[in-house]
Amino acid sequence: MSAVEILDDDIYLGAENNFNLLTVKKNSEGATDEERGRLEVIGEYHLGEFVNRFCHGSLVMRLPDSEIGQIPTVIFGTVNGVIGVIASLPQEQYIFLEKLQSCLRKVIKGVGGLSHEQWRSFNNEKRTAEARNFLDGDLIESFLDLSRNKMEDISKSMNVQVEDLCKTVEELTRLH
Repeated sequence: MSAVEILDDDIYLGAENNFNLLTVKKNSEGATDEERGRLEVIGEYHLGEFVNRFCHGSLVMRLPDSEIGQIPTVIFGTVNGVIGVIASLPQEQYIFLEKLQSCLRKVIKGVGGLSHEQWRSFNNEKRTAEARNFLDGDLIESFLDLSRNKMEDISKSMNVQVEDLCKTVEELTRLH
């Protein structure tokens, strides 16, 4: 592990030396002390950067009455100087954005023929696993850079108006 942060009483965020992020959950309802002491991995994601610091906070001023202002965020820093944000999204918003991300993966091709799923797959010396319970904000925000025709194709597959999708993604950009 290269950095760890407590998200709440039972969930922790970690970064490790294979450029991955992971979230783990404490088993508070375990029957024995041993079971309660175990951490269950609930999220895995290849960031591609060596994170050496997490800090609760935001890079932008938040309005307390806005919906975005209520989303908790953690800032991270890497050895290469990258500063990023990890947000804990409400379940409904996560499911919607996961569907959008899936649609975008079909439209946006990776650099050098590498698929997005392949790049973001958790990978260390012991195993490789598909990314789970993390979203790629950069990929989702790239929706705003698409041509109008591609935006319309994605909005049709999601059964949402293009303007509503643009508004949702623009709100997401206000997290950083």
